[in-house]
Amino acid sequence: MLEIKPKLSYLKAITQEISQEDSHVLIEGEVGTGKEYTAINIHRNSIRKNQPFITVNINTILLARNKNSYFEKAFGGTLYLDGIENLELASQEDLFQILSSGKIDLNKSQTDKLIDVRIIASSKKNLQKEAEKGLFLPHLYKTLSPFILKLPPLREYNSEIIDLSEIFILEYCKKNRKPIKHLSQGAKEILLSYNYPQNIRELKAIIELSLMMSEGQIIYPEDIYLKQNFLKEDLLSTERTLQEYEAMIISYFLRKYDNKVYYVADKLGISKNKIYSLINQGLIKRD
Repeated sequence: MLEIKPKLSYLKAITQEISQEDSHVLIEGEVGTGKEYTAINIHRNSIRKNQPFITVNINTILLARNKNSYFEKAFGGTLYLDGIENLELASQEDLFQILSSGKIDLNKSQTDKLIDVRIIASSKKNLQKEAEKGLFLPHLYKTLSPFILKLPPLREYNSEIIDLSEIFILEYCKKNRKPIKHLSQGAKEILLSYNYPQNIRELKAIIELSLMMSEGQIIYPEDIYLKQNFLKEDLLSTERTLQEYEAMIISYFLRKYDNKVYYVADKLGISKNKIYSLINQGLIKRD
């Protein structure tokens, strides 16, 4: 069992090293610390990278009822178990039996099916402490944790906020084929003054919003939206697509400017057709 708590700047290198092994991995960290993002990176750099990456959200799906389909879909690849701390004890035992035997027990008329998956599990809680309290099976914890990767909250690495922001800017601009923008000193100071209760997820959302709202190639303090009405915790506590974020921002400005589509389009630097398209898709509702 190897427990690693890297600095954010070393996280990419650490995940690449873990990727070269084929053992199961346990990722622990608060909400928004990038557990799924890290799991995907481990898979993409592993020998299983050309095989499926299947995500199972334990909060909404009971593993025991659907285990066959999950392991079959992920065969040869990676099965990511998100929120493993929420798995019921009976299902924990079921999962342990599958992993220890290397096969799925089918009904009596069929031969047991072998499995070939790498498990990456994530937890918001310390699973060792959960096991000590009797809330998680110690033998399953041991099976899942040849590598334990503890992702730090952003508040512990304030000095890396600007580096991360610039990475998010670069990723966003490349993905959307836009010229690279840069943070002004004032914008940097605002970003450094905030405590990010939703961690990296929140910082990423703030940066993407600032890129959509800024004009020109420089992001100024007035482009950084930390406490505006449309940037509440309920927006940042749920991961959304870029299109959904855009729809929420446009909706905010339509309400602010009395549904004047032409004015809002000019204000945001987008085409009026884009706004009408989002309206027609039902992503924006005009009051």
